[in-house]
Amino acid sequence: MFTVPGRLSDGTPVVTTIRHGRQQRVATIQLGDAAVFTVSVRGRHIDDLVEALREGDSLGVPCRHPHYGDWLLGVHPHQWWVNPRAERLPMELYLLLPADQQIVVVFTPEQVDELASLAADRELLGADQCR
Repeated sequence: MFTVPGRLSDGTPVVTTIRHGRQQRVATIQLGDAAVFTVSVRGRHIDDLVEALREGDSLGVPCRHPHYGDWLLGVHPHQWWVNPRAERLPMELYLLLPADQQIVVVFTPEQVDELASLAADRELLGADQCR
């Protein structure tokens, strides 16, 4: 299990947790402290998430929620901290669930690097489990 610090949109510090499956290529991601904001991202969708984070793209990443089933984990640049001279923008991961359950976690460019590296870490999975 690995953790990456981030902040909610209001500035409250939170931790995002990443766990890798040992039998399959799957990353379980929990945004913040509440278990309801936990999803599993599998196979090539992990690569899509990592690429969107590294490139500063917006993307809905297919994932699986334990209660709601197939879902999308959102990733996009954080618009409030835009600095036209910045090399890279902060990024958001967000999850919007029924009954107005939502979380948006903002990561600095350095935290994005850490998050992307941990999500993509094939060493944790074993070479035979990468696809």
